[in-house]
Amino acid sequence: MNGEKKINDLLEDYNKQLKKLFKYDHSKALTFDNDKRSKVRDQKGVFVIFENKTPIFVGQAGGFMTGYKLTQKDLYDKLGQFNLASDTGTAKFRKAYIEQHELDDSELKHIKAVEKDFKFQYIKVKENRAFINILEILALEYAKNNNIKLFNFV
Repeated sequence: MNGEKKINDLLEDYNKQLKKLFKYDHSKALTFDNDKRSKVRDQKGVFVIFENKTPIFVGQAGGFMTGYKLTQKDLYDKLGQFNLASDTGTAKFRKAYIEQHELDDSELKHIKAVEKDFKFQYIKVKENRAFINILEILALEYAKNNNIKLFNFV
């Protein structure tokens, strides 16, 4: 019960930031090409991927993995994985995308962010990197409260 109250308090505190993160803003949305992603090199935080102005995925880079190990990937590297044909970090995303769009499994390796013209927006987290994980959870709660259907594989 106390945890739920704390999440609600945090959601209230971060409502404005989360609202901006989930509202497609053409001026803040970046493409997955190398040039645009270079704007987030060395930055850590939470991101939302959009398909045709609809949020479809929330993720993070720079927080903690299982076992309390810090992830070494910044937003540039993490988002770059969505362009790879290999299964590096995005296999679950591509499988969920194929299921949702009722595509054939043979399309799995062809789901690349640049080719699908996905865009992303992010919230940069400067201080405590553990807060990246908390902010990702808050983003998921915000999406659930606002009937936004997302892929996420925390």
